[in-house]
Amino acid sequence: MPHWEAEDATYFLTFRLRDSLPADIVVNLKRERAHLIAKARTAAERIEANRAFGRRLDSFLDLGYGSGLLRQHGGVVRDALQYFDGSRYELQAWCVMPNHVHALFFVPGRADLDKILHSWKSFTSHRIELGVIWAREYCDHVIRGPGELERIRGYIRENPVKAGLTDWPFVG
Repeated sequence: MPHWEAEDATYFLTFRLRDSLPADIVVNLKRERAHLIAKARTAAERIEANRAFGRRLDSFLDLGYGSGLLRQHGGVVRDALQYFDGSRYELQAWCVMPNHVHALFFVPGRADLDKILHSWKSFTSHRIELGVIWAREYCDHVIRGPGELERIRGYIRENPVKAGLTDWPFVG
């Protein structure tokens, strides 16, 4: 997926463990997204295609494929997300699921999502000490208004409940 960056923007970012989805599902998701984008004729249709892809991806992630490594190491990821909160970005909401992470954050000035994400993935990989644990790709979305901000904040906070996780501690 293309990654969009803007000045003084709030981002919704999802990244996942390397083993969080079977390879055939990844291939099918990419094919479905390409088909949706190819059919889109306007910018609004492309935005909706990307949203549909994001919803579909999240539904597969919530099925709990993979090792669920973050059940034991969610605190490491939480600490990484919070480490530069208030200096490089301002966290609005976050959730560490067993096999993926959602973060909603404001970046003042020009964002460099690759660097922010690299710092989170690098720190957590070294702390967890299991080699390459993260998938290379990630999904990002620039928030376009207060209504969308609240909708996504609610989605992040409710994600554990939707996935059947009760008393899930890694939500902020």
